[in-house]
Amino acid sequence: MTDAEPNARRSPWTPLWLAVQRERALIALFELGQTGIALRLARLSAFWVMLGYGVAISLAGGAHRRAAIHGYLAAALGSLSWLVGALAALSAARALAGPADREALAALALQRGVRRGSLGRARVLASAARSARLIAVPSLLLVLLGVIRGCSLPWALSVAPAVIVYAALLGLGLSALSYFSAQLAPRRPRALLAVLVLCPWLISQAFPAFPNVPMLLASVLSELLSAGAELS
Repeated sequence: MTDAEPNARRSPWTPLWLAVQRERALIALFELGQTGIALRLARLSAFWVMLGYGVAISLAGGAHRRAAIHGYLAAALGSLSWLVGALAALSAARALAGPADREALAALALQRGVRRGSLGRARVLASAARSARLIAVPSLLLVLLGVIRGCSLPWALSVAPAVIVYAALLGLGLSALSYFSAQLAPRRPRALLAVLVLCPWLISQAFPAFPNVPMLLASVLSELLSAGAELS
């Protein structure tokens, strides 16, 4: 067998698979390098939100217990979006404001042949993955607790994918806003991020139809959890 034969038999999907694996490794590398007080506060807040709503779910009773548990889950996701998502976005804006190729982890990646253009994308996706995980993990644990407390398995199978989709969309959205803020105002990325989110929300208090991020997130969450509400 010649050397050319194994290459000829290699799947045409192999280069794509290898590229995906390299991208995943690069994202994981940047996730390891994410630090800061805002991120630590986000993790701590996620724990306390989960604990608080976990106690509420544990104490839920009566004829409408399942509906109450579903309501607590929706409220927990809202709290995680506002508190944990905001802190994670502020941490991401600060991290994304610095040049990618000046970080130690980025330098290591460049030494191993990673293209410089891949660094920015990997940093944004790493921030999105971190934010999504901070939202999804506590929420999925609350879903599990809801099943233990008497919610049906079809309910769990309906809301668990909805939680994952919502967390992924939230993580990507917040990371995109953080990146946009970091590019426009590298010296004050967190201030610009706060303006982009809070100003439209404040305007919507006087003009309810005015589009804003919290309203969009609430609409998406309500739509994703609607099927679970019918099964609760």
